Amino acid sequence: MDRIVVAFPNDEAQRRIVRLLESGGFSPARLCATGAEAIRAASKLDGAAVICGFHLRGMTAADLAAALRGRAAVLVISTAANLDLCDGENLFKLATPARRVDFFSTLELMQSFAAGNFRRSAPERREEDQRLIQRAKELLMDVNRMTEAEAHRFLQKRSMDAGAKLTETARRIVDAYSRGAL
Repeated sequence: MDRIVVAFPNDEAQRRIVRLLESGGFSPARLCATGAEAIRAASKLDGAAVICGFHLRGMTAADLAAALRGRAAVLVISTAANLDLCDGENLFKLATPARRVDFFSTLELMQSFAAGNFRRSAPERREEDQRLIQRAKELLMDVNRMTEAEAHRFLQKRSMDAGAKLTETARRIVDAYSRGAL
């Protein structure tokens, strides 16, 4: 899981969690001190895992989990008494003192949860790229008598085979047609 946000108001707590993550081969994507920072960071990382304490600057872990419902899983590391005050479908709890094996088992569980519950959105294409892809599909449909679905699959397969982006393959097709090569 490379989309990890560490959110603790205390610098020393952040450093301890980062060292623990790095010892397990993980690298946090972002360090935050406030709940608002954690929300912004996790929102940019589809399917992120946020590791935090019970209190953040500006909100509690339960508030953070509620704000990130449907977008990120939240692991709260705190005392058992504080954990009793936390609840949420995307909220995981780990009481202190926590064993290393429990920490990494919980991260693994969060990863499984995120994979099953948070769909990573495809990056938005620029309008110019969308028009280019649509033009290439139209040419394939006209010249080769393909359906739109067949033309799209053709573009995808050619792109994957060439290790190129879909827009690059579409550009080659449109250029070849304009040169009369199709």
